[in-house]
Amino acid sequence: MKSRILIVTSVIAFAMLFVQCSKVNETKDEKGQIMVKMTDAPSDDANIEGTFVTIADVKIDGKSVEGFAKQTIEISAYQNGETKLILNEDVSAKSYSAISLVLDYESDASGVSPGCYILTSDTEKHDLSVSGETQTEITVSNPFEVEANSETSLVVDFDIRKTVVRENDTSTESEYRFVTQAEMESAVRVFSEDNTGKISGNVNMMFTTENDRYVFVYHKGEFNIISENQGQGASNILFAKAVTSAKVNADGTYNLSFLEAGDYEIHVASFAQTLGDSTTFAGMFNASSATPGLLLNSISVSANAQLELDIAISGLL
Repeated sequence: MKSRILIVTSVIAFAMLFVQCSKVNETKDEKGQIMVKMTDAPSDDANIEGTFVTIADVKIDGKSVEGFAKQTIEISAYQNGETKLILNEDVSAKSYSAISLVLDYESDASGVSPGCYILTSDTEKHDLSVSGETQTEITVSNPFEVEANSETSLVVDFDIRKTVVRENDTSTESEYRFVTQAEMESAVRVFSEDNTGKISGNVNMMFTTENDRYVFVYHKGEFNIISENQGQGASNILFAKAVTSAKVNADGTYNLSFLEAGDYEIHVASFAQTLGDSTTFAGMFNASSATPGLLLNSISVSANAQLELDIAISGLL
């Protein structure tokens, strides 16, 4: 009798263990779909016709994503809310903390050198590589969740205004270069598309100017007019703490896309064209909100929402 009870107990225990193991394996095998898109903020350098970057690999939490193929992207073609899909694959459904892009300096997706470069208005290619390096890995930490049988869309904002600068070293043939590794990882943003909103509107000038106008958006309380108007860091980056920016179009419209839900402030700058089709910072505009009930120094952005904000410019500060 005792033997029968022992056998029955053993069978039940084995069955329970089998079911538990099956559930664990099912959990481990659950997948979710991840899409990675790229976008860009405009450069304030009028001499730049195109910015080409070659992505050799995409990693999530340090591991390469299976199925990704090396590709070269004209990143400056994707601004004002436009994006380029670079990855659409199934990955394990779980929490992640970081995404990495491996840039190939040596050759593009067709095997032609260089892999990352600026194309200027005179059709010259300017190698962006750091001396002695064939590639670099940009890692940006921003936790995200991939849920089972669901779709997660991440957007990578490359922001060439902060990642590419003029090369001051006259001994090199290239007139442009990437900023330092630390500056690059600080400039590039990665975020969940579902958690973003946008600000758009018109910039109304109360006087005539031939200068270009750029709208900069900051997290509320982070704009310092003295430090932001001066070049910061090893690469002398203007408006280094800006979340993103937009060039005001000829018709006065602007578009600040992919802002994570939160509180922001807006500032408008003037850039004058110089000889050689380049531009230089000319000062800050005296800007105020032309939309009743909204202030430029206190703007709340909600996920999946568009905020219409018109701006009035009365002069230079």
